[in-house]
Amino acid sequence: MDKKTQFDLVEQRPLFSVHTREIASKGAEGWAIADAAAEAAGRGENVVSLCLGDTSFDTPQRIVDAAIGSLQTGRTHYAPVPGTPELRREIASAQGRSDGQNWSVDEVTVFAGAQNALFASLMCVAGPGDEVLYLEPWYATYEATIRVSGAIAKPVRLSMDRDSHKISKSSLAGAVSQRTRAILLNSPNNPGGYTLGLSDLEVIAEFAAENNLWIISDEVYRSAVFDAQFLSITSVDDARRRTIIVNSLSKSHAMTGWRVGWTVSPAFASGHLQNLAQCMLFGSPTFIQDAAAVALRSEGDAEMRLFAGELRKRRDLMCGHLDGMSNLKYERPSGGMFCFVDVSSTGVTGTQFVENLYAEARLAIVPGSAFGPNMQNFVRISYSGSIENIEDGMKRMKRFCEDK
Repeated sequence: MDKKTQFDLVEQRPLFSVHTREIASKGAEGWAIADAAAEAAGRGENVVSLCLGDTSFDTPQRIVDAAIGSLQTGRTHYAPVPGTPELRREIASAQGRSDGQNWSVDEVTVFAGAQNALFASLMCVAGPGDEVLYLEPWYATYEATIRVSGAIAKPVRLSMDRDSHKISKSSLAGAVSQRTRAILLNSPNNPGGYTLGLSDLEVIAEFAAENNLWIISDEVYRSAVFDAQFLSITSVDDARRRTIIVNSLSKSHAMTGWRVGWTVSPAFASGHLQNLAQCMLFGSPTFIQDAAAVALRSEGDAEMRLFAGELRKRRDLMCGHLDGMSNLKYERPSGGMFCFVDVSSTGVTGTQFVENLYAEARLAIVPGSAFGPNMQNFVRISYSGSIENIEDGMKRMKRFCEDK
C-alpha cells in the first residue's frame, strides 16, 4: 500500500477512513451545550438542562422485575441474531395494534436501540453515490447516518405552519433523481413536534411508489401524540411492501438506557437487516429482550397512555410559559417531547441565543442548526423532564428574555 494513503507523513500517524468525516455533521455539534451542562451538573453547579428527550419517569417495575427474573434464571447466553422469538412476536403484535396490519415474526429484527436500527436500515438500502431524501427539520443524527455509507443526504423542507399540509409532491419531485433510493420520515417529529396526517402520508406513499423508493419511517414517538391521531405510513394502501419501520421502547416505556429497538419490514428486507445485525451485534442481550417482551404485552399499552398523559401536562406547562414571552414564536407541538421555538425576534441566531442563555442563565437547550441549515433561527426545548426542572428552566428563560 502506498504510505501516503496509510499514514499522515507530517505527523507519522495512521489515517482514518473517509467515513469518519461523514459522521462529523452539524447535528453532532449541536450537543456541545448539553455536554457542557452535564459536566457542570456533575461538578455540583446550579445548571438546568432542557436538552434531551429522556423522560423523568422510571421504567415500570414489572419490566425491571422481568429483567431481574431473567438474569436469575440464567438467561445470560447468546440470543438468536434476529431477536428472541417471544420478543419478535410481541413487536409484531404491537405494530399490528398500531397500524391495523398483520405482521409476522419473520418481518421483525431486533437491534440495540432505534438509532442502531436506523443505521442498519440505511446501510441496507443506500450506498456510495446513492441519495436519501430526508425531511427538514430532521433529527440531529439523520444526516450523518445517511452519509456514513457514502450515500448523499438530500433535504426536503417541510411547512412549519400548524394547519397546513407539511409536504407536497412538488417539493419531493424537486429533490428526487435516478440515484434516489429512499425517503426518511419521522412522525411525530423531533424537533418540530408535528404529526404527519393522512394526506401527507398519502403524498409520500404515492411518490415512493412512482419512483420505486424505500420509505424508512422513524416512529419512536408514536405513543406521545396529544392533539392528533398517530398514523403509520403502513396504514396507507400499498405502502407496507416498501416500508421499513424503526421503533424502540426508549420513549414509550421510559427505557432509554436499556437500548432495545427494532425494525419491522417486508420479509425480503428483514433477511438483509439480519445479516447486518450479525455483523454488528451478533444478537442483543437475552435478559433485556425478555424484559422488552413483557413491556410490549397489551397490558403495557395502559402505561404508554399514562406516560403520554404526563407528557401532555408537561407540554402544556412549557407552552404556558412560552406564551408569556412575546419575543419568541412557536407552534404548539401535537406530539413528541419538544417545543421548537423561533428566536429571530431577539436579533440573534439560535446558536447565539443558546450560548448566551447558558452563559447568563445557566440553562441549556439545543440550537436549531442541529436540525437543518434552514433552522438557524430556532432552538429546541425538551419538556420530557420533571415538572420542577421545566418550571425552573422556563423562569430562567423568561428572565433572560426580559433582559434583552
